[in-house]
Amino acid sequence: MQNIINFFNIIKKMDKKLLRLIDICLWIFFLISTMGIIVLLIHYKIYISAELYYIGIEIFKIGIIGAIATIICSCVLWFIKEKMN
Repeated sequence: MQNIINFFNIIKKMDKKLLRLIDICLWIFFLISTMGIIVLLIHYKIYISAELYYIGIEIFKIGIIGAIATIICSCVLWFIKEKMN
């Protein structure tokens, strides 16, 4: 629990430009994940092929992995910036 509180404190200390970049990237990856869910819903309602299922899963995974990578990379970038100052 303490680690989660520390993580949120780190995010509060970040500068505004980096937070804006995180916000934009998370919205983009949210839309990508939503597109994957829509593809999976189309596969569920109208079975076209099994490939559509795998495409939907891959699109959803790209969105989730991208969002996690955005958060991790921004934290690392902030740590490097703080060490330089």
